Amino acid sequence: MTQEISHIIKDVVASIDPTIQGTYNAGTGVTEFCDTKWTRKGKIITDDSSNNFLVSSIEYDESIVGTYQGILIPPPDLDGTITLASPYFISGTKLATNREWTRAERDLTKKTPLIWLLETIQETRFGRGDSRDASYNLRMFFLDETNVKDFVTEDHRREVVLPMQKLVEAFIDAVNRDRQFQTIETYTMRTFSRFGVEGSNGMFENVLDANLSGVELIIDLVRYKDKCKNC
Repeated sequence: MTQEISHIIKDVVASIDPTIQGTYNAGTGVTEFCDTKWTRKGKIITDDSSNNFLVSSIEYDESIVGTYQGILIPPPDLDGTITLASPYFISGTKLATNREWTRAERDLTKKTPLIWLLETIQETRFGRGDSRDASYNLRMFFLDETNVKDFVTEDHRREVVLPMQKLVEAFIDAVNRDRQFQTIETYTMRTFSRFGVEGSNGMFENVLDANLSGVELIIDLVRYKDKCKNC
């Protein structure tokens, strides 16, 4: 039986690797990384001993300064395998998603970054002689909280949009590692300094009930048929 597309995408999101590898530099007091993925200033990250650190500054794909959030003395160094907050996935129309996502958790930090699969979805089916099962034209939003009071456009883009672009890359990598899908060679991203809509009166209204920034991803996702001998 063909799995429903929202469940397929949910599984892909769950397969995204939320870990990064860092080396603490005692001379500079920073932890050096080759890839910082979607983490950003102000987020909590966790080492492999379950110690929490607040990202107090970041140079993307270079280094992080982490402030230890526990009571150990002396505090541990931010080093080794570091785990980021896993994306929170939801699918549905604007109205349904806003309702479910708002009720799911009061603490915004526990449901961000957000990956939202927007419905409705255009689906193309292929015949028996084709190795492809279906092609889905998807619109997905990769969003995180932003500071609408203090951020200017440049801040929104550096502090939120850029990490969400990197989350898109992690999602594409997860798809391309899964052999049930055709490799994605091309995709389209649309960035939002503030995620919402501007009305005719010039007032800016949020699409979801939170202050968010991020990226829209538009892709055609092709899934191959299951190789089932008894189907």
